[in-house]
Parts: sequence; C-alpha cells; structure tokens
Amino acid sequence: MTTQILEGTFTEVQRQLSALPLKSEARLRIIVTEAEAVDALPAKPFTPTEFRNGLPLLPQRELTEPITLKLVQRLSEDEEAFSAYRTTGR
Repeated sequence: MTTQILEGTFTEVQRQLSALPLKSEARLRIIVTEAEAVDALPAKPFTPTEFRNGLPLLPQRELTEPITLKLVQRLSEDEEAFSAYRTTGR
C-alpha cells in the first residue's frame, strides 16, 4: 500500500478511512496532528524549477474537470454574458 495523507475534519477522515480498500486485519500506522485552517496557510512564493530560453516555466495546474469542447463553449458563453454587464472606463 502506498502512503496516503488523509486530511479534513474528524468525521471526514473517518469516512476516508472507511473507504480504504483494506482488510480488517491489515496493520496501519496512523499519525494524528491537528492541522491549521486552510485559509490561514500562507501562500508560498513561486520559485521556478525549470527554465526554457531564460524564461521560467509555470507548473501545470491540476484541473477539476478535463478540457473538452463543452467546457470551452460554456466558458465562452460565460464570457459573453459577463461582457454584457461590463462598463467602459473602469
């Protein structure tokens, strides 16, 4: 089994533990620490690890949904709706 970090409230962690595909006699090592609130975490500064032609490469974002034609169409429709409410000069 690979190492996994379970994070969340006590109830959420219990749910995640129950969902693991383990036999009841499997041995585990669990370390419990109280985590800080997610909003209280300081943003760490961007330090590029790779450069191409002297320019830093940005890390890939993890997407919640894959980029599909439907997603692109929905985003363009949202952009059209937002542009209708924009005012000039701001």
